[in-house]
Amino acid sequence: MTKGLLGVLAVVPTIFLASSATRDLQEAVRTQSACKDEATAATADSLAARFDDHQFVFIGSTHGDQKIEEFLACLVTRPSFSQRVTDIVQEQTSSGQQALLDRYILQLDPVGPGELASIWFDTDAPTLWTTLPPVRRFAETLREVNSGLPPEKRIRLVGGNEGIGWSTVTVTEDLAPYPFKTNLMPHLLVEHLAREPGNRTLVVYGDCHIHWKGNNFMRDLEAALGRARLLVVGRITQLVPAERAFLTGLGDPEKPFFVPGDRFPPDAAGPASLRICAGEQSGRLADYMDAFVYLRPEWDRSLIGTIPLTAVQQRELERRNSIKANAQRTMRARFSGRDRWFAKHPKDFAPRPGFPPTRGH
Repeated sequence: MTKGLLGVLAVVPTIFLASSATRDLQEAVRTQSACKDEATAATADSLAARFDDHQFVFIGSTHGDQKIEEFLACLVTRPSFSQRVTDIVQEQTSSGQQALLDRYILQLDPVGPGELASIWFDTDAPTLWTTLPPVRRFAETLREVNSGLPPEKRIRLVGGNEGIGWSTVTVTEDLAPYPFKTNLMPHLLVEHLAREPGNRTLVVYGDCHIHWKGNNFMRDLEAALGRARLLVVGRITQLVPAERAFLTGLGDPEKPFFVPGDRFPPDAAGPASLRICAGEQSGRLADYMDAFVYLRPEWDRSLIGTIPLTAVQQRELERRNSIKANAQRTMRARFSGRDRWFAKHPKDFAPRPGFPPTRGH
């Protein structure tokens, strides 16, 4: 919200503001502080606008870096985002805790911190995502955004990680009915979210899972949905001196900015900061992503381990690790159960509770 617009609204009698406009104003004033500055907000708005042409927008995160999590918190507070997007899928969030997520994020029910921690602990990397403050703040920020929206326009947070029901798992073979998260994702997106009318979904996942031409689930999504519905966004979170010339040719390296693929230098391989995964060391930048965000020159920070696991969590983690101690046995058990993974389809993913989502699509 610009100062000029706030100044104009200050002299307009409240009676002439429609209720929807009032809500939009209140939302913007309440959440604008989530963006560090106008350049960050503009970058977020540019990314949000891509939902006009794509159903699924993918962006890399989830491994403890502070700046991308701060940017995502900014993104979800922007009216340009909340007016377009219906769902957010996160790698660091347990699919087995979807009912809890819906209670807290969509229905705005109070949930204690101990119970809430299970949405990050019941994942394949509990010592990573449970210990990250920005991951928890993101959920709080989204909940705050939803509190200013009518129920039918609230954004659903969807668990993209494996949903193992650990309370019933006592031996390795009990893991057989549960798909790996990378097997879950194509099913979740293709068989569920893509079939919801008006759906627009942000997918937050590790870069190597979502870059094109990788050994990942993106080829399955492209085959099922078509490339035009999918947009992969890379990220540069800090300024490496050797990459200054590349960035200067596309924007101001002292500020955040968004670069769509049609502005990529022709046949450019791109800087090393964007080539994160094995196999991305050569070739055109456009072969691996469709756009990228740059998030200021300051050096990034890893926040892994900031929140310590409790003694109860540590004991439960030891129990789970003992069940999975034999990697080959675990792999055999899980893949032997492939015919059971989605046997309950279409009832293997809970429908959105309450009102169906509505957006301008």
